[in-house]
Parts: sequence; structure tokens; C-alpha cells
Amino acid sequence: MQFRHQQCQEGHVLITIVRIVLLGLGVLTLPLAAGFLLAPARVALRLGLEPTGPVGLSTLRGDFFALFLMFGLTAIYASVRNRSDVLIIPMIMIAVIILGRLFSAVVDGSGPEALPLIAVEVVMLAIVFLGYRTLP
Repeated sequence: MQFRHQQCQEGHVLITIVRIVLLGLGVLTLPLAAGFLLAPARVALRLGLEPTGPVGLSTLRGDFFALFLMFGLTAIYASVRNRSDVLIIPMIMIAVIILGRLFSAVVDGSGPEALPLIAVEVVMLAIVFLGYRTLP
């Protein structure tokens, strides 16, 4: 019985750590979302994007703001509510982003320049996947 109690405590510790990491990841994406809403051209330039005219700015404000906002809010919600089921959404989002970057590396030759971004996204995917597998 002692062993089972110890396993239970260790499981709670792991879940708590994963929830904290997920919360941090979610919170860290919110300023990026806000940047795309409030200063899209400046944030876009840091990511290698160049908006052209009002439609380009609108795309950054709409698409990128939504992407980072929903990722952040979903990660925060999963952490606060201790729910793994909602993490399937950000996992798919990040996986598709990585696939798009890999496709671009083959088609456009953006491989070396995109590696830091891909690395960040792989880490994000690993964190979200860990949350998906760990949280109830």
C-alpha cells in the first residue's frame, strides 16, 4: 500500500508541474497575440513577414492574432481546469504549422532560416503533447 501511495503522490507532482508549464506557455503566447493585434507590422517583421497594405495588416491582425490567442487561451484553460481533452486543438495547430514549415523548406529552400522557429514549435508541441498524455 505504501508503494501505491508514493506513486499517487508522484503522479500529482508530475501533473502539477505539467499544469504550471502549460500555464506558462499559454501566458507567453498572449503578448504575441496582442502584438499581432496592436502592432502587426512590427511583430511580423521579427518573424520574417512583410505585410503589404491594409489587407496584409488585416490578415496579420485576424489570422495570427486568432492563432496565438486561441493557442494561449486553450493551454491556459487546460492548465487551470486540469483537462487534457482540449489540448488536441493546439496539438493539431502546431503540428500543421510544423508541416507547413517543412514543406516550405523543401519547396522554397527556407530550411536553415526556419530551423529556430521549427525548434521552438517542436518544443511547444512536446509540452502540449505531454499535457495531453498527463492531465486527466
